[in-house]
Amino acid sequence: MSGPVDIAVIGRGMIGAAAGRHLAEQGRSVALIGPGDEYSSHGDAGRITRIVGRTEIWTELAVRSIERYGDIAERSGIDFHVACGFLANYADAANWVKRAAAFGGEARLVDRDWVRETTGIDITNGLGLVHEAAPGGYIQPRRLVDAQSRLAEAAGARVIRDEVTSLRTAADGFQLTGSFGTVVAGQVLLATGAFAGDLTGIQLAVERRPRTVLMAEWDGFADGRTIPSLVCDQPPDDRVEEIYWNPPIEYPDGVRRMKIGGNLKGFVPLEQADLRDWFHGDGNAVEQESLANNLRALMPDADFGAMSTKPCVITGTETGYPYIGWIDDGIAVARGGNGSSAKSSDELGRMAAGLFGESGWDSPLDPSIFAPVTV
Repeated sequence: MSGPVDIAVIGRGMIGAAAGRHLAEQGRSVALIGPGDEYSSHGDAGRITRIVGRTEIWTELAVRSIERYGDIAERSGIDFHVACGFLANYADAANWVKRAAAFGGEARLVDRDWVRETTGIDITNGLGLVHEAAPGGYIQPRRLVDAQSRLAEAAGARVIRDEVTSLRTAADGFQLTGSFGTVVAGQVLLATGAFAGDLTGIQLAVERRPRTVLMAEWDGFADGRTIPSLVCDQPPDDRVEEIYWNPPIEYPDGVRRMKIGGNLKGFVPLEQADLRDWFHGDGNAVEQESLANNLRALMPDADFGAMSTKPCVITGTETGYPYIGWIDDGIAVARGGNGSSAKSSDELGRMAAGLFGESGWDSPLDPSIFAPVTV
């Protein structure tokens, strides 16, 4: 390969691609390395986005990312954001509205009848309902990664669509190898997800949480009802503790599907060695059945077609927030999305890029919130 770079970003998911772009646009020489979307968190057609989050920190991270969506799309020529609205169904709904207002969001409390009439969703659990209009909706992760990678490349980054198989120290920094050959970098950012192996020998305190996703073929309502993205506590079939969904989205095969997932009660975390077998399976049968029951119960007017499932994994941290920080001399991490980072990935990537600047931290948020925990 060509000469050494200042920083190698290992992992070309949503956070890694964002970090690579920000570093390159700051004038650093960068290698952004990662394969396609096989087994990845961005290998899907839709992920929820909205301003209002479960905490003030998640809300602020979302706001800072969402305000740059337009610029990323315009400069890359790749659209990835669909503002179809967002609905949350939780006991503390009023607090969600307050958080949104504090950060400029337009969320409001709504009632069951309004939701049923305007969206077709029938929620009967008695919990509060919050609706956020634009920019609430979903992003298309593959397209976002493509947009970030294109902008990184335009700013001079070397984008390598392949996997790093080894990382070792060298006289002038670090040597990264794979089927692409060898890259030498002065410093390294590990932006890998659940599949992060032992490239460094330093183990982070993460939990690999298996999830099963169900997708139902359906074109949506023909009468003008708009289906928002959704997060819902206490769904009808409570074998899953909560659910989320995206409205019908066109997948690469041209078929529109509505995606639903949730948190199965009593799930058993996966070990690193179990991941490939899990991803080659069909997921959890109990979880599949519960998700299908919930989809039909909450969307009684929908005429769903064929349903299919796929396995997924969420990388959880001890803090509930991504780990962004240094774990060794010259090696930093940006890892552990906790199932909530897609919408905020540009800001998380920007914060990770800031680790390599003169100040070492470029965010008003306390760096201790994101400090990596090792085992």
